[in-house]
Amino acid sequence: MACEEGNLTVDTVVPYLIEQGLVSVDAIVEGDLEVVDAGRRNQNLKVIRRRGPSYLIKQPGEGERGTQMTLRVEVAFYRHCHLDPGVDDMRGLLPRLHHSDADRGTLTIELIDGRPLWGSYAQVPSAEFLAQFAAPLGDAIGTMHRTFREPSARATEWMSGLYAGPPWFFGMQRPPPDIFAALSPANIHVLRVVQRSAPIVSALDELGAEWSPDTLIHNDLKGDNVLVSEGGQQPRVRVVDWEMLQVGDAAWDVGCMLRDFLGYWLLSVPLTSDLTTEQMLERCTWPLSLLHPAARAFWQAYRTSAQLDADASGAFLLRSMRYAATRLAQGAYELSLTQQQASNLALAMLQLGANILTDPREASLHLFGIPAPWRQTFAYAASGV
Repeated sequence: MACEEGNLTVDTVVPYLIEQGLVSVDAIVEGDLEVVDAGRRNQNLKVIRRRGPSYLIKQPGEGERGTQMTLRVEVAFYRHCHLDPGVDDMRGLLPRLHHSDADRGTLTIELIDGRPLWGSYAQVPSAEFLAQFAAPLGDAIGTMHRTFREPSARATEWMSGLYAGPPWFFGMQRPPPDIFAALSPANIHVLRVVQRSAPIVSALDELGAEWSPDTLIHNDLKGDNVLVSEGGQQPRVRVVDWEMLQVGDAAWDVGCMLRDFLGYWLLSVPLTSDLTTEQMLERCTWPLSLLHPAARAFWQAYRTSAQLDADASGAFLLRSMRYAATRLAQGAYELSLTQQQASNLALAMLQLGANILTDPREASLHLFGIPAPWRQTFAYAASGV
């Protein structure tokens, strides 16, 4: 998939842009062109203009077969959403496709003038978790799941190679012995905590068996992959980085986003042994009460857009809560990849995940402010966070 000439660079991209008709010679002569190395996992480039469209050129890391394969999936997804009239609702939720190059393996899309979701929350002056960002995000994810739940004939053919099982972390409750040789000491600590936690082990077993590949899922939803543009009466949300796309369980996407909301709260909690649990919660920058309006707006918008019926929505919400908890455990593992000692944050994520799994109905109400059906009456345990 990668070009034999090598990937485009800041120094070599301009002739390519002219050849593809993406910029004119006049724009270069007039100095209306800036190329920036965007880095990250792939060797991406930002092409910034003042008097014309700006672009993000995505290309795989040279010699990295994994990134070549995932970018190929993203290219196919953008081309499908651009060409298939059956997915018109999706186009407004994505950056605009400008060009795809099968020979080079590059994808050229609109460079969004916006901030990642977490960056938008950080700019809120009144210390409130604004629901105006969360509602269009729920609508966007629900639109995707609804659109591909019963795909067109063209989409069915394209999606046939994207069916996959549960995320890799499902199974880590019983990892093969040879994996431990490659793990950091912190990873080993996290896995031991996972294996000793009955709620987490049971959830990984049960959710892995219940995995329902019923629609197309983003599979890597988090604040960094949600761009918010503020202009006009309502903010506009677009979802980016579709390289991990697969046919999977819609509740996983919802759970991942709920977990991301919790992560914003948890990072504001002063996790230290010098304070009691109650003191830590009292001194956090973003109390859970400020999270609730956004979480409720996200869920209500998702449920409406995905067209979940009343009978199915309760069970779907509880499954999403359980997926959010397992995503917390996976995040604790990822956070520990290069560490000698498991951090307080990683351990707090594991404890919070176990608490959610112990009673997802109470967690839905007390962590997110979302009443779940058939709620039990006993109090939600917040110990250890």
